[in-house]
Amino acid sequence: MKIRIAALALAAVLVLASCGQSSVRTGSAADRPQLIAHAGGAIWGYRYTNSLEAIDTAYANGFRFIELDFELTSDGSVVLIHDWEAMGKRMLFSEGVRTRGEFLSSPTFMGLTLLDAAGLKKWMESHEDAYIITDVKASDNAAVLKKLREELGVSSERLIPQIYSTDQYEPVRSLGFSDIILTVYKMDADGEKLSEFIRDHELWAVTIAFSRLTESFLASVKSAGRDTAIYAHTVNTLSDYENWHPLGLTGIYTDHFIPAHWPY
Repeated sequence: MKIRIAALALAAVLVLASCGQSSVRTGSAADRPQLIAHAGGAIWGYRYTNSLEAIDTAYANGFRFIELDFELTSDGSVVLIHDWEAMGKRMLFSEGVRTRGEFLSSPTFMGLTLLDAAGLKKWMESHEDAYIITDVKASDNAAVLKKLREELGVSSERLIPQIYSTDQYEPVRSLGFSDIILTVYKMDADGEKLSEFIRDHELWAVTIAFSRLTESFLASVKSAGRDTAIYAHTVNTLSDYENWHPLGLTGIYTDHFIPAHWPY
């Protein structure tokens, strides 16, 4: 009898955990977070750092969905940096692709801590309710995601990849990712074609640059007949969110707003 009770209790825990997972990962657009930390979130007034200090601060401020930028080093390792030019110069004081060793050992802007995949894995293992949205800057999105899948191990189940064209969907899906965001800043957001793709493919969300956000775009997503979440990036002005949320915008990628003090 004791064994049966214990088994039933364990089953109940697993069901509850599964329900919680479902509401976060595969529920309706209304279940999605309104705020996603952009490039790890700002730290000390600086954006795009993708640093350990930034994601620690974002998490402390209530973010559980954090977008991060990924690049390849010259020796093929995955590291967190927005780009090797402007942010390479900012974060590492000079432009140019580095080796993994150079990336991790170089002096950094404001002494911020830069991360490779191993460093991100360690962080995710100690923040088990955090989800990482990927923004891969390297040309082969699927190849970088495959590397991340391998290096992060079980933590990779909490990756939500962004894809930059519709033809990336199947290669990324085949890697085992069930939650995928289609971001349209590198593609034509044609209304009819976009609607057809959303209708025929399961997506976690669709994301658009705020400068390109229009009512017709929102209508195209809605016309697909799916309850698809819609995000805009990057939004740091409250009125921008307030104006568009009633029209169907689910949420925003942001540098500065924080969930702990979000009024909505």
